[in-house]
Amino acid sequence: MPNSQLSGPFILTKAKFYDKFVELTHDHNQKFRTIIHSINQEELLAITLRAFKGAQLRVSSILSVAKRFADLNGTIPFEVSANLYKNFLKATARDTGIYTKITFAEYLYYSIHYEQCKETYNAETLIPTIYNPSQPLGRVMGGHIALEIVLLNVCQANARRLNETEWLDTNPDMACHTQIMHILLRHQLLTFEDVQEEFERIMLYVTGFVLDTVRTLSSRHTPPASTPET
Repeated sequence: MPNSQLSGPFILTKAKFYDKFVELTHDHNQKFRTIIHSINQEELLAITLRAFKGAQLRVSSILSVAKRFADLNGTIPFEVSANLYKNFLKATARDTGIYTKITFAEYLYYSIHYEQCKETYNAETLIPTIYNPSQPLGRVMGGHIALEIVLLNVCQANARRLNETEWLDTNPDMACHTQIMHILLRHQLLTFEDVQEEFERIMLYVTGFVLDTVRTLSSRHTPPASTPET
């Protein structure tokens, strides 16, 4: 449940905000990491296929959020909206490829390109709902960060499967995300409750999808019960 002591006057400094943000994300990150590294290769490939499709869709949505920040000019001072815009592009470099040699989508594509992937079912994509322009910015940021953690963990699981070092020491850019959200909070454009609710909703949804994938693939391999002879 959201903690009402994470908004308004209770968050006085960016450092305090950062601590609370890390506290929110850490346990969910560790739990999802444990699950994604405990599944077998067939299950990981099915999840990677879905993650690849999500990563592709996420790029245009991220650019629309960057525009949304730029369009805040007038609501907030120009230098503040410019700061938001630049920090968001920096924080999403692994999606857009602006500062990195390989993006989430490129690595996920590479991970499954030579594999036989089984789509378990056509799961509803989260991208349109998370990045919907009518969504409060707190919910956009909460969902965005949850997806960042999910994509990063799927990339790292595939790196281990392929005996590669790419991604293994990579973490979400918590400093940039903190900077963005703390600015929005100070200008009353975000509440931490919205961030927390959407972050936890997306992590729960994706974890459920992973577990459903495991169950679906397991049921396909379960031999039918033998009929007793009469």
